[in-house]
Amino acid sequence: MDFDHNMYHFGSRRRTVYSKNGMVACTHPLAAEAGLRMLGKGGNAIDACVAMAIALPLLEPGATSYGSDNFAIFWSKGKLHGMSSSGWSPRKMTYDYIKSKGYAAMPRAGWDSTTVPGCVRGWVNLVEKFGNLTLADVAQPAIEYAEEGHPMTPYVVGSFDKWLKQIIPLVTPELVENFKAVWYKDGKAPAPGQLCKFPEIGRFLREVVETNGESVYSGKIAQAIVDLSKRTGGLWEMEDFAGFDSIFHDPLRVNYRGYEICELPPNGQGIVALMALNIIKGFDFGPNDFGAPRTAHLQMEAVKLAFADAKRYIADTDYMSKVSCESLLDEGYAIERRKLIDMDRAQDFKAGDPPGSDTVYFAAADTNGNMISMIQSCYTPFGAGVVVPEYGLSLQSRSACFAIEEGHPNNVGPHKRPYQTIIPAFIMKDGKPLGPFGIMGGYMQPQAHMQVAMNMIDFKMNPQDALDAPRFCWSAGLNFSLEDHFSPGLVDALVRKGHLITTQNAYTGDYCDRPFGRGQIILLSDENTLIGGTEGRGDGAIYCR
Repeated sequence: MDFDHNMYHFGSRRRTVYSKNGMVACTHPLAAEAGLRMLGKGGNAIDACVAMAIALPLLEPGATSYGSDNFAIFWSKGKLHGMSSSGWSPRKMTYDYIKSKGYAAMPRAGWDSTTVPGCVRGWVNLVEKFGNLTLADVAQPAIEYAEEGHPMTPYVVGSFDKWLKQIIPLVTPELVENFKAVWYKDGKAPAPGQLCKFPEIGRFLREVVETNGESVYSGKIAQAIVDLSKRTGGLWEMEDFAGFDSIFHDPLRVNYRGYEICELPPNGQGIVALMALNIIKGFDFGPNDFGAPRTAHLQMEAVKLAFADAKRYIADTDYMSKVSCESLLDEGYAIERRKLIDMDRAQDFKAGDPPGSDTVYFAAADTNGNMISMIQSCYTPFGAGVVVPEYGLSLQSRSACFAIEEGHPNNVGPHKRPYQTIIPAFIMKDGKPLGPFGIMGGYMQPQAHMQVAMNMIDFKMNPQDALDAPRFCWSAGLNFSLEDHFSPGLVDALVRKGHLITTQNAYTGDYCDRPFGRGQIILLSDENTLIGGTEGRGDGAIYCR
């Protein structure tokens, strides 16, 4: 890519990192260290990424858990692959059941927000099909962190008490005590720097290793989930876990100014980034156009247009009968959507008519050309607030992403995967891999993917600069949050166009307070060296060989 290696526009506290023999980029230094250990013992990038995935629920328990889902896009064996390991709802989770509970929207905590933990199957599949090491190898650092202890960072512990207060009214007293038993060892949240041991999680990981993950879907761990569910008001039965597996598929791609931006197909929302890029590529931008009112307005309108379609059409692909991914990414459709943009006025767009038919992100690359973009999340901080205490297992709250609307493709239903917010991304050029990138953070993710891709391609920023650049985040209607190091002049110009703007600092508070996400980038240079950037808004780290 064409960028100035020495130019940093945004007062970065970090610099782009370079390496020859391997690189891992992650949201937490100890997880990055786990990945680097795998490269040092003969593992490849896939092994390294799975080691980080297994360590992160210990290190950032509010952002991901062992009850999470995970997704990956990776270059291995001369081909780009995609993997979705997204859990489904229990068979008794019907529309009529949800209506009988009187929910106005799907709950964000408690048993009715839970889905099958997808991440363990994802780890097993990646290591077995594409790794060099064993599941025992890649789980070892996490087991050590659980049993020997690790210090909590200030960034991580800030969310403990705040999220517990939100969980308490939504779950039974027994579930509250289970939560406290695992995460509040001495009756209070961990302090920054406190050495924390989690023997229950060590027990969970050893059981996963000994059974090659099967215990989560047909053994002791699945039975423990079912037993707790029956005792405290859930719907789960053992048969609900049977037959669960990851899905391997080809990533979706959009050509953006000669680069292929790659995302996974639904049920994830990666297609939103591709739709937005398809729309905005009809406008020209120069390297100095970042942060200009015209640029920001066009980016915001493209994001809203893409989300309008996503909210109407995106779901588990088994239920997307009205439109296909191909139709949503149709060049002609992008032209028609682009025509709706008014250069002088912000608009609240509706879905179009296409032609027929709290998260962690991490990446790794090795000396043999393997590169992987991976993401894992329990959705809301600490997931559903449902903890299986004997294993320290926090279940995710992904059912919160279902709609309650008959006829909607994402309507809540039994044995169904909900709309997924977590998405990895990858860049290709001329059929060759350039590398993984991603920014986690709920509905921010496709918005950030579009912004960061444009930063590198249109505005010629290096990977660290592209991550440091201030971001905007659309929430609903005409409402946007902007990071407060955008210029006041830009904010004023956007307000005059009708955008409803609030500003926020992305470097204060914990990750529950920040809508702008956290990202990583690893790119392959023309010299076959690796170039990486990591998120300055959190505890991001890059380690190299």
